[in-house]
Amino acid sequence: AVPRAGAGPAPSLRGASGPMQLFRVLRLLWMLRAFLGSTGQCYNGGIWNGKECICAQGYLGYQCKSLKEYFSIETPQKINATVDLKVKVTNRNFTDDLKDNSSAAYKNFVQVFKSRMDEVYRGNNFPQYRGVNVKRLLRGSIMVEHEVIMEANYTSGYLELFENLTKIVRAKIMNETGQLHGNSKDCKSLSLLCYDETATSVDPVKVDFDPQEQCTKKAAKEFAQFYYVDELDGKLACVTKCTPGTKSEMDCHHGRCQLQQSGPRCVCLNSDTHWYSGETCESSTSKSMVYGIVGAVVALLVVLVVVLIVLLSRSQRKWHRRQEYDVSQEWQDAGYPGSFENTSIWEGQDLKGDTFGLENIYRNFQPSLRSVDPTTELHIQRPTVVTTAQ
Repeated sequence: AVPRAGAGPAPSLRGASGPMQLFRVLRLLWMLRAFLGSTGQCYNGGIWNGKECICAQGYLGYQCKSLKEYFSIETPQKINATVDLKVKVTNRNFTDDLKDNSSAAYKNFVQVFKSRMDEVYRGNNFPQYRGVNVKRLLRGSIMVEHEVIMEANYTSGYLELFENLTKIVRAKIMNETGQLHGNSKDCKSLSLLCYDETATSVDPVKVDFDPQEQCTKKAAKEFAQFYYVDELDGKLACVTKCTPGTKSEMDCHHGRCQLQQSGPRCVCLNSDTHWYSGETCESSTSKSMVYGIVGAVVALLVVLVVVLIVLLSRSQRKWHRRQEYDVSQEWQDAGYPGSFENTSIWEGQDLKGDTFGLENIYRNFQPSLRSVDPTTELHIQRPTVVTTAQ
């Protein structure tokens, strides 16, 4: 690693004691980190300019990992709006030169029409009126497609204002076209305009200021659909349901709201005493209760294991007793007819109460023949077979 200029010579590790050598190693590592850290890593389309990350739209933070919670909306001082209308003038005939907006006939008709519309719309109850713009003339006597231009100061209720102004425009034009009909005697004068009231139409208002468009342009592309316009601290802003301080903020109870690509989600937090769950982290589970239940289940399992061991031990002992060696039974199974007598030597009273039986005696029996006189005769009464009478 090459230290930066002005950092001094690299410290030597020769002849250094243990603590001092460790200190110098740590210093070298710090200098190496500082040197390598001169080129940072940026995320989400961010660009490193040599000092910091320049984040792409919608992101912020040292490495551009965080989404912006809101954007301020730039509001103009004046807002313009238009209302499209169609009016049928019945006391004039459509000619081909009215198709050409540069012809004298077109200009003369438009001038007469605008002058009349100014008289219709201007008034104390409509100070936002700014004029009429004729878009085109069509056949049908003369069908005039035009728009009424309005301008108002920006307020938070500008949309409602223009909706009300549209109602004023509708009322004024309907009143104008309903006064002079095409069959009236006054309509013969070319200085007046007569109309067909049934052909009059008024479209909804169009406002040139769209704050939602600003939200779409300023937000990160993958998350733009989750930003919308709302008031924040009394001003318009692009926010999400995770933006604190808004009317539509998502209530995550015991968690925090996080904007993900699937939309706003509640990330539940845990405390020292509870776990929290649910879509809005509204459900809580006591840790002590869970630990108590787990402990009770473990204790119950231990008891069951002990009981099973005891029962198994008893079962094995009974099985061993059943396997005790029975000489009488063995002789009886030899196929001799009748029954045995004189078996007391094998089944004496002192052996009947023995828990282990003859099998245990035979297993542990170790004869010693040192003191036995081989010349002595031993007489043992042989068991006799008694035949059962037929």
